[in-house]
Amino acid sequence: MYANAVTVPLTLLGLLERDPSHGYDLKRDYDAYFGRGKPLPFGQVYATLSRLARDGKVIGGEAEPGAGPDRKRYAITPAGAREFDAWLPQPIEPEPHLQTVLFSKVVLALMLGRPAETYLDAQRRAPAADAGTDRDQAVRGADGCAPRRPRPVPPRSRSPMD
Repeated sequence: MYANAVTVPLTLLGLLERDPSHGYDLKRDYDAYFGRGKPLPFGQVYATLSRLARDGKVIGGEAEPGAGPDRKRYAITPAGAREFDAWLPQPIEPEPHLQTVLFSKVVLALMLGRPAETYLDAQRRAPAADAGTDRDQAVRGADGCAPRRPRPVPPRSRSPMD
């Protein structure tokens, strides 16, 4: 019923669904969107890409010469896309890092042009495994308020004294 917590492999698959990328570019994007001050080690990126390639979820292109070491451009395979598509809409079991996982899913959905509301609504509707767990806490902000879209600021009206 519940998806596994956010994993580096699934997040990298989501990033690859946008466009084929080099490992360096994937690390940069992961750090920018999901790193939260804790960069992903290069070794973990390349080890993860190797496992995904071994499992048929990504394919690495030919090495491309450049200014530095040769680089491979990785692309997601249909099997990788199916795994990512199955993971993305699954609600996450309540846990301390739920907001991080949900944040990752929403960011990936928005990057890929998918409706994030679908995933948030699914999370809200998912039954809580523990009756004492507040399911909506996952989609609330730190202040306990449900997130809302910003309202446009109305133009200031001029007072008769101006």
